Amino acid sequence: MTALALSEEAARRAGLGPLRHVVETGSTNQDLAAEARRGEVAAGLLVADHQTAGRGRLDRRWRDASGRSLLISFRLPSPTPEAFDRVAAVSAAARAAASAVLTVGVLSKWPNDLVIDDPPAPGKLAGVLSELVDGPRPVVIVGLGLNLGPVPDEPGATSLAQAGAVSADRDWFLARLLGELSGYLADPHRAWRELKAASATIGRRVRVERAGAPPIVGEARDIDRLGRLVVVAAGAEHFIDAGDVVCSRPSPAP
Repeated sequence: MTALALSEEAARRAGLGPLRHVVETGSTNQDLAAEARRGEVAAGLLVADHQTAGRGRLDRRWRDASGRSLLISFRLPSPTPEAFDRVAAVSAAARAAASAVLTVGVLSKWPNDLVIDDPPAPGKLAGVLSELVDGPRPVVIVGLGLNLGPVPDEPGATSLAQAGAVSADRDWFLARLLGELSGYLADPHRAWRELKAASATIGRRVRVERAGAPPIVGEARDIDRLGRLVVVAAGAEHFIDAGDVVCSRPSPAP
């Protein structure tokens, strides 16, 4: 048996393409995107034990400890208007899989994080990063980095193990995630509905820091089907597709 035998079978059953596994690479997202630009646009999955050039939002470095993270990228055929549905499906599947092994709530923080707010170990659990590779047959690359084991050197981070998971085994967890993912891909409305219901952002007073633009301070009201955060500030709606969000407190009931 391979180290990812359960996940390989789950990927096959879900029709997501063969699951490939490498010990080390620069970035699983970059690898799948490069293949897509060369014409390989079939569904595919790539798992790495360690990334040397993993990136997060706003081109930040994603650091991982070998053997203590799930590092996976999905290449999913995607007509351009549906690209964010694919991203939402991966986020929702990761949240569902994490919720299956934890007794604390797993929340979705816009734009691309899964977080835990409650003891014993609040913090960022996972990040999702996507890229659309356009062309005659567009695909979206969706990368997921999720902390399985302790991350003592990353302030503000948490892991399944630290949060009290009954299991933090990578193969078991990934197989569970892949089993969830096929359902969310088939029903993206369910993915959006669940992510919004578990949002750590919607309904909160937020400050959105944007590159090259003044910050926006207001109430986060919604996330639209293009993945944009809808913030109401000074009586106007702002549709934000990128930025750093700081949530202050729940907005008071009207």
